[in-house]
Amino acid sequence: MKKIMIAVCDIDGAYGEKLGEWISLEHGERLLGSFFSSPEYFWNSYVRQMPDIVLLGDGFLEDARIRAELLRREGVGEELKDSGQEPLWLYLEQREQKTPLCVSHLPAVDKYQSASRLLREVFYLYQGWVKPEMTEIVAQKEIVGIYSPGHSIWQTPFALTFAQALGQIEKVLYVNFMECAGFSGWFQEEYERDLLDVMYLCLTNDVSVADCISSACHTIEGVDYIPPANDGECLGEISAQDYIRFVRLLSSQSGYDVVFLDFGMMIPGFYQLLELCSQVYIATEPGEMQQAPLTQFRKMAARQEESLLEQKLIYLSLPSVEPESMSGTTWMQQWLWGTMGDFSRRLAGVQCGTD
Repeated sequence: MKKIMIAVCDIDGAYGEKLGEWISLEHGERLLGSFFSSPEYFWNSYVRQMPDIVLLGDGFLEDARIRAELLRREGVGEELKDSGQEPLWLYLEQREQKTPLCVSHLPAVDKYQSASRLLREVFYLYQGWVKPEMTEIVAQKEIVGIYSPGHSIWQTPFALTFAQALGQIEKVLYVNFMECAGFSGWFQEEYERDLLDVMYLCLTNDVSVADCISSACHTIEGVDYIPPANDGECLGEISAQDYIRFVRLLSSQSGYDVVFLDFGMMIPGFYQLLELCSQVYIATEPGEMQQAPLTQFRKMAARQEESLLEQKLIYLSLPSVEPESMSGTTWMQQWLWGTMGDFSRRLAGVQCGTD
């Protein structure tokens, strides 16, 4: 598989070297990060082998060859994208500084933000730049899907404990698309706003997505979550386009490193939403009764036009769990410190220390 090459160009050696190394270390199977602190060195490398993405930072705009290249790109416009041969140039923007005129036509990303979020923004722009057949989707832990073809009651306990385990490593948001999620009964919570409210605010107003989420967000055992829809029937009435747009907004503008999508019914755009995920966990309970729904799902997934979907599907048999009578937040505690929590922490690669 061809690696996607990202050139970080900035005279700030500490910044550029750290970002370039982080890209290669964290995503080395799919990405190759390189760092250039000298315009001369970058240009010589650029002529020999064009990277796929150029992140253009401080100290490089004074170089005559780079300024000429930027001018050429501005004059050609969309023809560059259609050619399929040109890299994507992005400006590393510093909010406290005015954007130079020579890069005003370039897409920009905030230079001083977390590396994981910066990379997500870069790839959101990159996927809109290249033709679909020219690249493979880069697997990042940014959107994780959970679905149970047999509608296991243990799907959501698994999703929540898995989110809690990954939350020890990254900043995680949990979103439940089930029509009858049961959160109010399990956790003894009354919600003023729910998923439908957040979707409406995000999709119909020019407001901060992060603010929309925080206006409704709750936390349980360290897991941030948007309360599920109170009126589950409405979930089937939302268009596929709105679901896809909403999930893209969560991925690019929520401020979270990982977004968990816990699916119930096959909402409009279901398979397209799965395609947006970097990984999709297909969960079943032990026993023969779960086999028939799983087989049917496999056949349906195989018929989808998106050839990359099957590569993202991870099939799991959930552990056998003996529930006890609990109430309120103790449900979550039972899941976390019982068989399901152990299973989820092993899957997430998180060690659970006991004193």
